[in-house]
Amino acid sequence: DKIDMRLPLLLLALLALTSCSSFSKRDHYRVKHQYATRDPQFERTMNSLLGPGLQPGNEVVTLRNGAEIFPAMLKAIRGAKRSINLETYIYWKGNIGRQFAEALAERARAHVAVHVILDWQGTQKLDHDSLQLMKDAGVEVAQYNPIKPFQVGFWYRPTRLNNRTHRKLLIVDGRIGFTGGVGIADEWDGDAQDPKHWRDNHYRVKGPVVAELQGADQQARHDLVARAQHQRGIERVVGKGDGGRERDHVAGEERELHAGPA
Repeated sequence: DKIDMRLPLLLLALLALTSCSSFSKRDHYRVKHQYATRDPQFERTMNSLLGPGLQPGNEVVTLRNGAEIFPAMLKAIRGAKRSINLETYIYWKGNIGRQFAEALAERARAHVAVHVILDWQGTQKLDHDSLQLMKDAGVEVAQYNPIKPFQVGFWYRPTRLNNRTHRKLLIVDGRIGFTGGVGIADEWDGDAQDPKHWRDNHYRVKGPVVAELQGADQQARHDLVARAQHQRGIERVVGKGDGGRERDHVAGEERELHAGPA
């Protein structure tokens, strides 16, 4: 006997329509303000919420869209005398990406210490030529949390897939800092003149807050070193003996690392 599929298909269609309608609903939340920005309690609350305390004595310049942002960042890089630290989530192939690669490479060849941290996921569109240009010039380029599914211990913690760095930091000579929402890509270039060019703000800062930006970048570099050391420790102690279940001596934990069938 043939099975009548009309009812199951109808139910699936109704389910799909219901799902679409539920996804179209949006909840709007309004944050209640307990303190005015001029209230001393506002500053104390922000100090507790943000971690680092609010620093007085800073100069902050708002840069709107790529037309203002990229020239200011490139000017700072080209004028670097001692050090450049760049950390970003998005760095894509294109004219803007090439300009940054060339500027960073030129400063590295001039014996400026140039350190770049690129998120592995956010830089999948970066072209090999720009990356190699920086490395050949002496730029220290590190990928943040690269995904290696065949690496020993990878599937022990699959949630690490979402451990990304979304920071957008540029610190030059420990004196000038940039942060905001812009990635290194042509999509942010221009002045948001059409849907293909995106609108965003970035901020150029001077003063005590630059040290806070430098500290955040140093923390990311420390995390990279710690991850590399941890992975080497896993690869060293995990073997085929005892069913592939060993102690993670590097982390000092009695957890089990599955390197083979239990």
